[in-house]
Order: sequence, then C-alpha cells, then structure tokens
Amino acid sequence: MKKMIVFTLVAITLLVSGGAVLHALDQQPNKAITPEDVANALNLKEKEAAMAAREADLAKREQTQVQIQKELDEKLTRLSGLQVELKDQLAAIKGAQTQEFTNLIKIYSTMSASKVAPLLDSMTDPDVVKILRAMKADQVAKIIPKMKQDKAVAVSSRLGMLDAQ
Repeated sequence: MKKMIVFTLVAITLLVSGGAVLHALDQQPNKAITPEDVANALNLKEKEAAMAAREADLAKREQTQVQIQKELDEKLTRLSGLQVELKDQLAAIKGAQTQEFTNLIKIYSTMSASKVAPLLDSMTDPDVVKILRAMKADQVAKIIPKMKQDKAVAVSSRLGMLDAQ
C-alpha cells in the first residue's frame, strides 16, 4: 500500500513538472525566420563543406609526408650502409697499398745504392721523396750521390721540407 502511495505521488509530481515545462515553452514568442537567417545557414553549410575539404586535403598531405619520410629513412639507412662498406674497402685498399709500399722499401733497402739510384732517377720527385723518407738515413746517404745531379738536388731540397708528401 505504501508503495502505491509513493508511486502515485511520483507520477503526480512528474505530470505537474512536465506541464510546467510545456507551459514555459508555450510562453516564448515565436520568432520568424528571416532571409538573413537562411543566408547565414547557407553560408555556414558552405564553410562546413570547405572545412571538410581542407581536412581531407590535410589528411592526404600528411599521408604523403609520412610516406616520403619513410622513403627518406630507408634511403638514409642504405646510404649509411654503403658508406660503411666504402670505408671498409678504402681501409683494405690503403692497407694493401701500405703493405706493397713496405715491401718495395724492403726490396730497395736490400739493393745496392748503384742499382737503386737509376730506378729513382726515372721516377717523379714526389715518389722518390716518399721512398727515401721511408728508408733509413744511412741508406739514403749512399743512394743520393749515385743519382743524377739535378735529380739529387731536387729530391734533397724536397727532403729538407717539413711537410710530408
């Protein structure tokens, strides 16, 4: 019984409050739609459409940018790999050249000065200087007098320079 009374009171309260809301809505004056309102609504629709188109364009550009960045990253990775490979190859070549040069110096060092001098006379001055700098001073002292005079002077002048060639 108590439940029925409570239910009835709640139902009456809802009906009264709903009626009050409807009464308040009826009391508002009706506003007529003007041509300006229609124009504004159309303008807003156009702006919404333009915004949607811009958003779609921005999304496409973002996807393109992401794809380009991905391609750049891949190319950079490949380039880094090639750079490491080239450095390794260059080091191997330099190592081989160094070993070959060391072997040449050993050969020239075991030869007599009278046999080495004509060989050096036929080489360029920078090459002769490089070879003589790699040899021991007492060997160089024996070779230079056996060389042609003009070559010996030019090479001796370059040997005296402080900058290595």
